[in-house]
Amino acid sequence: MQYTASTSQPPERRRLRKTQKDAIFVAFCLLPAFLCLAIVVFFPIAKAAWISLFDYKFTNVNPPVWNNFENYIDLFASGDWLVFLKNTFIYIFFTVTIQFMLAIIVALLLNSNIKGRNAMRSLLFMPWTIPSVVTALLWVWLLQPQYGVLNYIFYHLGLISNENQLWVQDPQLAMASVIIAALWRQTPYMMVMLLAGLQAVPSDLLEAGKMDGANRFQLFRHILLPSIRPVIDSAILVSVITNSQMFAIIYNMTAGGPMNRTTTFSIAAYQKSFTAFDFGGGAAIGVVWLLILGTVTWMYKRYAERNVADQ
Repeated sequence: MQYTASTSQPPERRRLRKTQKDAIFVAFCLLPAFLCLAIVVFFPIAKAAWISLFDYKFTNVNPPVWNNFENYIDLFASGDWLVFLKNTFIYIFFTVTIQFMLAIIVALLLNSNIKGRNAMRSLLFMPWTIPSVVTALLWVWLLQPQYGVLNYIFYHLGLISNENQLWVQDPQLAMASVIIAALWRQTPYMMVMLLAGLQAVPSDLLEAGKMDGANRFQLFRHILLPSIRPVIDSAILVSVITNSQMFAIIYNMTAGGPMNRTTTFSIAAYQKSFTAFDFGGGAAIGVVWLLILGTVTWMYKRYAERNVADQ
């Protein structure tokens, strides 16, 4: 009896080829997304890093001249980056901190059984839908010294002694004015994120805590906060990144003034590039801020991951 060799492939080889085909199909599906990400994110970053190494001004755009890291040397030698860093840190720290405190309080309130909470959610979320430029113009009008509504209200309530109190024009109050405007617009978004996290907490955990005699603060401290810790970390990280690149509100309210009290890295990069027409210097400011922000983000992400692993 004669036997013929089987032409069928082993099952392992067939599975391997099927896995390879699936991997190629997945890569093909993800390719457009990666191309868009490269065009929108990675290419501009690489372009800015390249421009920062040249004497790239309005008068000599083509061809740019290599300046031996002169843009970075000038930035660090002048000490301006410390002013930008200080203003950016103050703006981000107070905005994110106050925003989180307000958002968690409102989220806890809306997560309780109160009347009209659905309508309150819609009303409280509305400021986030308003563009940043409109928000800036609105608060400039509210804080206007002569006919601003807030000056009129505060003066007649006895909160201020000067009816024509300066806000965005005062070096001591300009940053606070910008922070208030940013809080008004951005707090609703964090509130929604935290509210979604609170609503996902199992009610059995809260009932078990109540049966053990825990009060409201203990329930919040030992059950709610640990349960929504990943949501809190994500909300804070998103808020830090969003405020680090905030431009529209700051520029339209103060343009970085008065006396550079609100000149953050984003404002400084714009002024250097499109006011002084020094594109290389502006790109250097952006690259320095990108490195600082990337380091801070990485450290916070590691910290958040470590806390989640310890729970």
